[in-house]
Amino acid sequence: MSKIFEKNIKALLQINPTLASRLFSIKTNNKFEIIQQGEDPINLNIIDKEKKYPIYKTKPLKEIEEKRKIFKRYERYPALYFYGIGNGIFIKLLFANATHKRIIVIEPNLEILYIALNIVDFSEEIKEKKLIIFLPEELTYAKSLDIFAHKDFLLFNKTYELHIYCDYYEKFYSENIIKINKLFIRAIKQVVNNVGNDTIDNLIGLEHHIKNIPEMLNNYHFSQLANKKNSDIAIIVSTGPSLKKQLPLLKKIQNYVTIISVDASLPILEKWEIKPDFVTSLERVELTGKFFKNTSKEFQKDIIMIHASLQHKNVLNNSHGKKFLVMRPFKYTKYYAMHKYGYLGIGMSAANMAYELAYILGFKTIALIGQDLAYSEDGTSHSEGHVFGKDEVKFKESDEYVTKYGGEGTIRTTRIWNMFKNFFERDIEYAKKENIKTFNCTEGGAKIEGTIEIPFKDFIKENVKQKQKKEIKLRKLSQKTINKNLQKGYKKTISMLNYGEKIQKKIEKLFLKVAKECENLEKLKEKNRLDKIDYNKLYTLSNQIDKLKEIIESKRFSTIFGETIESYLVNKELDLAKIVVSPANTEIEKKAKLINWIMNHKEWLFMLAGSINAQNIVVKRAIKSIDFFNTNNK
Repeated sequence: MSKIFEKNIKALLQINPTLASRLFSIKTNNKFEIIQQGEDPINLNIIDKEKKYPIYKTKPLKEIEEKRKIFKRYERYPALYFYGIGNGIFIKLLFANATHKRIIVIEPNLEILYIALNIVDFSEEIKEKKLIIFLPEELTYAKSLDIFAHKDFLLFNKTYELHIYCDYYEKFYSENIIKINKLFIRAIKQVVNNVGNDTIDNLIGLEHHIKNIPEMLNNYHFSQLANKKNSDIAIIVSTGPSLKKQLPLLKKIQNYVTIISVDASLPILEKWEIKPDFVTSLERVELTGKFFKNTSKEFQKDIIMIHASLQHKNVLNNSHGKKFLVMRPFKYTKYYAMHKYGYLGIGMSAANMAYELAYILGFKTIALIGQDLAYSEDGTSHSEGHVFGKDEVKFKESDEYVTKYGGEGTIRTTRIWNMFKNFFERDIEYAKKENIKTFNCTEGGAKIEGTIEIPFKDFIKENVKQKQKKEIKLRKLSQKTINKNLQKGYKKTISMLNYGEKIQKKIEKLFLKVAKECENLEKLKEKNRLDKIDYNKLYTLSNQIDKLKEIIESKRFSTIFGETIESYLVNKELDLAKIVVSPANTEIEKKAKLINWIMNHKEWLFMLAGSINAQNIVVKRAIKSIDFFNTNNK
């Protein structure tokens, strides 16, 4: 074993022990041969003996030098993505540029990777996670999400390109390259969608959360539910078109399994006299209250109702079970530091929330029914008995096609349902690592990767035992603790408002300066007097923008305003990243880049100030509506 390879393997063992183990046990020189071309000992080519094709068509070092010249246009990119590593030398040379903080390499052949790690010492880059290597079969959707959701690189997702290292990879691995590229693009879309694009939705959620704090604190606290499963099996009941055919079977086993129902399924279950143990409810909109309004109070009694704290008051008023208001894991909810009341709702649907709940309750066997995530063959969108009708959602031109349940053919779905599916697939992959098995017993709709597809009757036969459920005992916090938390909530909300008003003034002041300079630039352009541009003033403004961004990147600002501005800001920053990575090698390029940077920040500052002002208005309104806070503060 060479010393270089030994160092690389030791580093890799810390980061990816599975890959390190595979490399350590590989038999070399089976398919590939290393040839030195010329006198330079590192002028090493790799020849595929089976395909009779070289990695480098001419001299490796000559091709590497040509590639370096081409890649000058990428010298300001913090993240680069490669399919293929070659002999490793070019990738190593890229790290001479400190701007490249991370390089992702997908190498389809273990033996080529072995050769590269014998030639080049990557041990430091591997340990520092600057070089991340994957075999294609290792790359899952969840891992792809982790790559593109990384906080240091998320804003550069619009600069993503998958670089094919050389012709060899394109010639023999084109299908796999397309597959990986599609996987990465899917992950990027999901990461950007997760941020959202609607500030109004986030503000509605914030206002509802503040108004609901007294009710949240006076009800049960979520932390007590951890590992409190009352049976061995969890069945998650959604409202897809296929639900009806599973209900007779569910009715027979309801006393032996834990039923976690989404809110929309609750009225349907009452008609079938199937009482769920838990109900999850997530949406901010008032209409969600109809699911509870259309279910009798008597039926709801003793059901554990898990509500997001950002729901409309009318939803909560129509919910009559044992009520939990649990916070979605947003920055502004964590700001209140009321951790005992817990966090749930990373995903986008009540069904995603139900799956997270099953995980927290400690279930190792989870079954999904009615989780179609697609239109039925006859075009219906929901189950018979759905409050808003089985054809609530109609076909749209924007609808997508996904693989059918069972893996044969495709079926029509919506963009939103596809996003729900993405969350399921991510969560299921993480759950697998903890030996949690997820069975899809829907018998229809879309295929959910990572699930075990099985007819519901077979699942029941193989897994459900006639063992009665045990009672889950619940308790509330003492009134003294509740009052203390109410005081804390009030003070935190006032502090949020005071900080917001202070920051808003700073942003508005800088906006006026930038707007004035942008107006001046437009006038000079109209008069063809660009030689009169005061670049020193532009540099000063650029520095002031950078200082403001330091505040925005601070923990306090991010915690208070994260969700309000994130949807707008991230989408804007994704565009600004294109300016960041653009070349600035000549004086003309530097000046053009500076002008572009300032001009683009006029809108950025205007929208930022507007978003913060909108949050301040919402917080003021929420405080005024909660007399209980003021009463306790006197």
